[in-house]
Amino acid sequence: MKLYLDFEPCDECKTIMKDLASPEIIFGDEDLRKDESAKFLRHLTYNHSEVVQAVMKDLPKQKRSQEYDFFK
Repeated sequence: MKLYLDFEPCDECKTIMKDLASPEIIFGDEDLRKDESAKFLRHLTYNHSEVVQAVMKDLPKQKRSQEYDFFK
């Protein structure tokens, strides 16, 4: 999945993105790539609320599932 983001990256973002583009990550095993990608997504989630808000705005809204009577 590709996600295109328009935001001003901080110094930590730039460092993580540089690491993600390194040959060790690109040609590394799948688990290593997943771990490094997750690290970057966690950083975005906790440190860049504008990114989270933009993603939430563009994602389709899920309909709320039917609640059964015993939940009321």
